Amino acid sequence: MAIALLIVAGLFAVVAGANDGSSLLSPGLRVPGVRPLVSFGLLLGAVALGPWLIFGTRVATTLAHGLVPFGGAAAARVLLAATLSAMVVVLALVRAGLPTSLTLALVGAITGAGLGAGLPVRGGELATILLLGLAAPVVAAVIALAVAPLTLRLAGGGEMSRRLRRWHRDAFVLQCLAYSANGGQKMLAVFAVAAGAASGSVVQDSWWLAVLTAGLFGIGVLLGLRGVSAKLGKGILTVHLRHAVVAEACSFAVVTGAGLVGVPLTMSQSVAGALVGAGASESRIRVRWPAVLRMAGAWVLTLPASVALAALAGALTKGV
Repeated sequence: MAIALLIVAGLFAVVAGANDGSSLLSPGLRVPGVRPLVSFGLLLGAVALGPWLIFGTRVATTLAHGLVPFGGAAAARVLLAATLSAMVVVLALVRAGLPTSLTLALVGAITGAGLGAGLPVRGGELATILLLGLAAPVVAAVIALAVAPLTLRLAGGGEMSRRLRRWHRDAFVLQCLAYSANGGQKMLAVFAVAAGAASGSVVQDSWWLAVLTAGLFGIGVLLGLRGVSAKLGKGILTVHLRHAVVAEACSFAVVTGAGLVGVPLTMSQSVAGALVGAGASESRIRVRWPAVLRMAGAWVLTLPASVALAALAGALTKGV
């Protein structure tokens, strides 16, 4: 069972790269400022080093132990059910043209698998995660709505100004770090339980775990970048350099803040919200609202679908 969970953990990291990593890179790749290869390297470096050297692993600890106290012989079976369920839901929605949140799917799947297997689920922890998850894209949009006009004025008013390009590089680095402080740690949580590297409420430092996670995540980014870029970069609005800078900076603030207190959030949701705010600050017609509603609908579907599927899978593990 442990070997099966390790394999699934590896697949989960690949799916995270295709879903999350591609969403992070796509807005910036459509505008000048950071070379694609440099962007890719910065993101992988942050995923590998951020949790261990800068932020700690609070979000990984929440997912591995805080929501459902995994432990004992059943831990591998229940987490296997949760991880598989989360991937199935996300891949099904993406295939239907509804890009969604892998972090939200994993939170729902862990909850459902715990309920199905008869494990205690910490309701207070779950409520906090869900409330902040709902608020994150809205908060990012509001901040971007206020910040975007000021950003363009301070940059000199020119779309291609040297200052704006420099801000884009700096903001992209911050965004990569934010992902490593929060959503990127879901891969560590799954791998830690799978490898027996988690003990109590602490996810242990392991260099090979960081390298392996970043490598598999990078494979997923390469596999998923083209498809996700088309949906996010063009779906919400036509992204210009000024939009990318605002989206990266605002999503950094929202996601890092939650990560520092151990609450998992989805970077792609915050980026999407900030892009909506940045576009709407110029004109409401810049934003393609049907695409926004379609994306929001996917997020709404993700939680109940992952809870239900994982609860069924978790119930089946009791007989194993």
